[in-house]
Amino acid sequence: MAMPRYEDLDIPAADQGTAISRAEAEFLHGLVARLKPAATLEVGMGYGCSAAYIISGAGVTHYAMDPLQSDYQGLGLRNVAKLGLDGYMKFFPEFSHAALPRLAAEGVKVDFAFIDGGHRFDDIFIDFYYAELLLRDGGHICLHDAWMRSTQTVASWVRRNKKNFVQVPTPMKNLILFRKRGEDDRAWNHFRGFGTWKSLVSHSVNTLKRKARAALGR
Repeated sequence: MAMPRYEDLDIPAADQGTAISRAEAEFLHGLVARLKPAATLEVGMGYGCSAAYIISGAGVTHYAMDPLQSDYQGLGLRNVAKLGLDGYMKFFPEFSHAALPRLAAEGVKVDFAFIDGGHRFDDIFIDFYYAELLLRDGGHICLHDAWMRSTQTVASWVRRNKKNFVQVPTPMKNLILFRKRGEDDRAWNHFRGFGTWKSLVSHSVNTLKRKARAALGR
């Protein structure tokens, strides 16, 4: 399926920073095209950029959830429909903490999940937890906004506690990609501390850079 043109997506100029970047979008398209998933998932649809590129790259059923489409003037759904990709999407206008457990109970399985919903630590943590329940062995989970300390801390928890996941290097600094390589066989009382000073320092540096770019109007 042809890759969408980024400029064809209706994203308000004043809110360009909310959507994933062109480079990230094209990376996701190429990634899912190579992985050939049987079904995909995303949390947090926004302006529909990630949905459009994931769907066009995979061409399979795509589960998407976002209770805040009204805050985006419905542009996420409209962008996907404008590109003729809405027939692949199963959309849930609700929070992921309600939709994901229901999909898990229904036995839904996916091979790729993109997490870009709530950005507090507990939001991302819960999304990863349920995404894993839906994920087949060999599937991938991708976290957006790697510059945020909350995202980095969830990634640290995965690296230190989830030996059935391995981090996959990517050229995208703002994406963190993990591959599932088996079932979770931790002992019932397993726990390893997580979080690093490096995440605090890198978060602080990236925050200052973003504030500087915003002040310069970039």
